[in-house]
Amino acid sequence: MHAGAVEISIQLETVEELPLKAEAVSVTLGNPDMGIAPVTAQAQPTADDQWSVRLPASSAGKWLLALGITLSSETVRIAAPILIY
Repeated sequence: MHAGAVEISIQLETVEELPLKAEAVSVTLGNPDMGIAPVTAQAQPTADDQWSVRLPASSAGKWLLALGITLSSETVRIAAPILIY
């Protein structure tokens, strides 16, 4: 990923690597080390198991990407660091 507006594509799968249908997916991108507050946006579905969203990433570096995946009865939250060049 490169600094500026970044396109984030998400493909959801079960542990059996089958498509996972979600009701909604939120994406949060922030850089606490640089004092950049997290920004959250709702991803748009592009297929049954695929989602896409554009978010601003003002500078290169290590960012925190978090997903909120809403299934029929619960929301699963996961987060991981990513590098933006």
